[in-house]
Amino acid sequence: MSAPDWVIVKRIREVSIPQEKFQIDMEEWPRIALERINKFVHKKEWYPGEGVTSANYEREIYEEFAGHGLLRLVAAEDPRVQGWLVEQEGDLFDWRFRKAKTTEIKLEVAKYLFGEKNVIAPRDIWSRFDINQPPFKEFKMKARRTGSMVVHFTCVPKLISSRSALLINGWVIALIDDFASSLKAKFEKLLRQRIGESKESLDRIIRSSVSEPITELKKELSKVIHSMSITSGKIEWGGYKLFTRQSVFPQCMMDLYNEVMSQGHISHEERLQLGLFLKNIGMPVEEQLLFWYEKAVDNIGMTYEQFATGPPGYQIRYMYGLEGGRTDYSAHKCASIQDRGFCTFLHQSVATIDENLRKEFKNPSELQENLLRDLSRNVVDKKPGEACALMFQLRYKWRSYPVKHPINYLRQAAKALKIIKKEEPEVKEVPKSD
Repeated sequence: MSAPDWVIVKRIREVSIPQEKFQIDMEEWPRIALERINKFVHKKEWYPGEGVTSANYEREIYEEFAGHGLLRLVAAEDPRVQGWLVEQEGDLFDWRFRKAKTTEIKLEVAKYLFGEKNVIAPRDIWSRFDINQPPFKEFKMKARRTGSMVVHFTCVPKLISSRSALLINGWVIALIDDFASSLKAKFEKLLRQRIGESKESLDRIIRSSVSEPITELKKELSKVIHSMSITSGKIEWGGYKLFTRQSVFPQCMMDLYNEVMSQGHISHEERLQLGLFLKNIGMPVEEQLLFWYEKAVDNIGMTYEQFATGPPGYQIRYMYGLEGGRTDYSAHKCASIQDRGFCTFLHQSVATIDENLRKEFKNPSELQENLLRDLSRNVVDKKPGEACALMFQLRYKWRSYPVKHPINYLRQAAKALKIIKKEEPEVKEVPKSD
């Protein structure tokens, strides 16, 4: 078995359909590329070839690589397109990996990206390690063995400090899905490398008979991507100013916001998480500059002009696509927030969460008590999306599906509190308890 064809950084010779199928077709490829852009803009997640017959699979994979390949050519000469494409393809890869149907598929993806020698399969853990040793017992290795994977530490530097991973003799042991963030980072790095290689392909194409169509297409796709990336992922809620209404913030963002307000300091990555969230719920760049200047203690002694024109201001403008590669970044999804360790329901203890909730919900009703117990159970079981949904239900008395994005949480909270108009029945009201 080899890595599935949806790992779009594979070379054409590694794909399971004949290489001769991948000849540049300027009559068809632009349409395929535009369809891929449209899927990204509308946040559609898909597997190529899923649910189709073997006869149609070849066509689907052809379109997957044709659409992506043409976007690569455009990205090779336009850093703004490159930043946008890497972010979109990275998110799609992350979703595909997490949703992969079998452990074997995930294992092959890991071997492809990390290298065969750097990955030990679940079935080989018994022979390589004595899982009866104390560290493995604390990790509950016997129960987790079939769902775990072992990766050389050089491939996953950010995972080593995770409380859900073991480091033994230079090998990192964790549940397979815990490696998703590191795999995504490797995928994005490899994609940038492939885009660089595409620059050489583009140089050859420009000397060929299709140089004029490619040049014109590059201009048109750049315009489409720029216009769509600027408007996608935003909340067009006009004067609601939800960035001033902390009552609708999900708990992870509320924690970061409160820490800034009380302590004046959070880490660089936490600033990025909160900053992108505030940006995507409508905070203008000028207000975000002022927010950090007034609240962050490391700005003491600076004039506003020094702050705004110096490194802190640059980082904020970078988030808005006004500096650097000029990519208009979106707020991170829950999966990314969880992987980076900023999810309340993963990095805080059950006791701390329960204590804080009982301060908020004094003398809980029977319904609330049941919800509090269910929430704690989901924290113990490491189901943060379900725990966040129960938090939503406690606060707004509306049921919610497991939360997958902080923006969606905020949107539903604003509707539940009637701050914005409820446009469609995405959540159901909970019957009031006697």
